[in-house]
Amino acid sequence: MNKKNIILFADPDSIHTKKWVEGWSIVKYDTLVSGLSLNQYDDITIFKASIDKEGGNGKVFFKNIFKFRNILNNYNPSIINAHYLTSYGLIAALIKRKDDVLIISLHGTDVMQTMDKNFIYLLMARYILNKCDILVSVSQTMTRKLLQYFPYLEEKIITQQYGFNIEQLDKFYTKHKSIDVITNRGWVQNSNYEILLAALEDLNISKVIIGYDDSGYAKKLKDCFSSLEQFILPQIPYEQNLFLVAKSKIFVSFTTSDGTSLSILEAMYLGAIPIVTNLETNREFIINGINGFLVSIDQKDLMEKIRYVLSLSEKRLNIMREYNKNLIKERFDMKKNFLRLEKKLQNIKKV
Repeated sequence: MNKKNIILFADPDSIHTKKWVEGWSIVKYDTLVSGLSLNQYDDITIFKASIDKEGGNGKVFFKNIFKFRNILNNYNPSIINAHYLTSYGLIAALIKRKDDVLIISLHGTDVMQTMDKNFIYLLMARYILNKCDILVSVSQTMTRKLLQYFPYLEEKIITQQYGFNIEQLDKFYTKHKSIDVITNRGWVQNSNYEILLAALEDLNISKVIIGYDDSGYAKKLKDCFSSLEQFILPQIPYEQNLFLVAKSKIFVSFTTSDGTSLSILEAMYLGAIPIVTNLETNREFIINGINGFLVSIDQKDLMEKIRYVLSLSEKRLNIMREYNKNLIKERFDMKKNFLRLEKKLQNIKKV
């Protein structure tokens, strides 16, 4: 196949999807995004559907499977890039044609939690993984988990996060840090907002909490922590998000499980010191006390770390910031990483 066009089966509202489109454009691929959304789009390639952020959307996806198959046949791409294992990944595996190259982009909970749910999920994962040609794993931790269950997949896997447009991030960087703490992780149970908000409520500091939505979980939390309402922002445009992160001294991520979080990495590049949960995935790029801090899912531990970072000298903070900026440039440059992915694509005989 000589065509350089690709269809992304992915969440059309996600910043990750937009970044993958940007990455594919760097290596000169034309892209079409198709997926399900809570919002109204054209209903030609993107379809309105009731999607639960906490999962359990199997029936919703299967209901639209013939729409996805028709789009695949009409667009006739050389490559399918499906995001998340048991949602778009399953749909792509089911409708994949004989000569299609299938890339599955894994993100975190779809591997770190889903495959341990029960035997049925494990069988589903095996079917999808056997159908794909390339697996993009975002961390060494995730890769080890995959190989623990399916050691024969090693040749299919490329381990890397998609990375950043470094030049774009540079436009937002500032030395002026007027916000003490910021967080922008999704308002889902995996983010442990009930503990995080309790900690922030007890700290007399400047804070910004981004990403509030209209889910039942978020509404309940906002009611419980009404004193924080002035610091809570809804989901905001990506550029505005970066602007606020760049002005922050500390970035907090308090998730129970994670892949290689782009939110954390962006914050590190922009000069916010990361305080994150002590997960194996986070330990791949954060050395406790050197370029960030690892905490348990405990309110007291989080509060102590925030106070400690705010007490550090500017000289010490700048050393940590420089370390992080160099690390991101080395490992998470979007152009370098998509060139690596394209090289792996070229080694597949079907391309």
